[in-house]
Amino acid sequence: MFGLIDGNNFYASCERIFRPDLRNKPVVVLSNNDGCAIARSNEAKKLGITMGQPYFQIQHLEKEKDLHVFSANFVLYGDISNRIANICRRYCQDIEIYSIDESFLDFHGYEHYDLQKHCEELREKVLRGLDIPTSIGIAPTKTLTKVANKIAKKFPERTKGVYIIDTPEKIEKALKWFPLEDIWGIGRRYYDRFSARGIKTAWDFTQLPEAFVQKEMGVFGLRMHKELRGIPQYDLTEHKPKKGIATTRTFDKRTDKLEDLEERVSTFAYKCSEKLRRQNSCCRYLTVFIMTDRFKPDLKQYSNSFTITLPNPSNSAIELAKVAKQALYKIYLPYFQYKKAGVMVTEFVPDTARMTSLFEEDQFEKHKPILQVMDYMNRRLGADKIKLASMDIQKTWKMNQKNLSPRYTTELNQIMKVKA
Repeated sequence: MFGLIDGNNFYASCERIFRPDLRNKPVVVLSNNDGCAIARSNEAKKLGITMGQPYFQIQHLEKEKDLHVFSANFVLYGDISNRIANICRRYCQDIEIYSIDESFLDFHGYEHYDLQKHCEELREKVLRGLDIPTSIGIAPTKTLTKVANKIAKKFPERTKGVYIIDTPEKIEKALKWFPLEDIWGIGRRYYDRFSARGIKTAWDFTQLPEAFVQKEMGVFGLRMHKELRGIPQYDLTEHKPKKGIATTRTFDKRTDKLEDLEERVSTFAYKCSEKLRRQNSCCRYLTVFIMTDRFKPDLKQYSNSFTITLPNPSNSAIELAKVAKQALYKIYLPYFQYKKAGVMVTEFVPDTARMTSLFEEDQFEKHKPILQVMDYMNRRLGADKIKLASMDIQKTWKMNQKNLSPRYTTELNQIMKVKA
């Protein structure tokens, strides 16, 4: 059996840990630059606030409905997520951290445990230790754990936050209740295609012939089809280096200046290079994109991207920043008000297995000791203390985070102070 533990309204729940006065009050967490809602408490959902709704559309609810709004504090959320995972490891040896608020648990070998009580105790430990409410779904496959988890979350009083799908009868009952669009891996395109054929629930999907599913969705769809029927297709996934790394930001204000965009893409390329070095990889391709503010239809709209193939795979910040600016020059147009830009690096190779060009000078070994020193100093002194000259040493861009909570658990000068 597999399990899936999921933090309920996770970002909003993290904000409530240190603000007990916000219990039973509507709470929303916003995306980068306070753009749109990415987490909502149950009370906020009852106000009709939807996932991804722009902040300016709900701002009036702060006064009218006592809505409490927070800027995303990902450092805090990541630390709380790690603490939950550490508690989970006391109850299950094999764990796969699937996302910041979800982890899969492998309960094979736990046949003599009462998994209902075992997981109820796990939920209680997380709640008592971190004040984070969770839901746990248990089933024979990872896809079915998603279904079981949603049932546990939907009916907390009846399930005590833990639901087990362990018989064919329970599988059938759960899938007949579960909407097609909520199946893990069913996107809008597949939903439209299947719903047009009268397929409305997960159970309807499992009644389709395997050959038809494979023709429509390929091997991925066939595996999903089997998983929903209780036939395991996936084990826990080992942590592997990322296959693509991106650094993107929405600016706090629009700009049409090329020098501003140069500084931004240089910084983003540097951030990507740090992540590459952290996993001992080099990239072959670098892509830069820029775009205007799509929420301002009265302004002229433009977006574009350009990809450059590196002559030699690299993780050098110096090299990647140079290439990023070259890509920017290919797509930049004056007189547009740009609101967002980003850099993505792809197709990785180990930094010990680079194939270099015979016709292009390789700067990798030359830059390596410099960057090692920069990484070391930034770890010791704090992020962005040592920069490339192209990153503009005098300027530090900050995201629009007017409602940012303290980093209670990761910054010594921001810990809570108790007066006794």
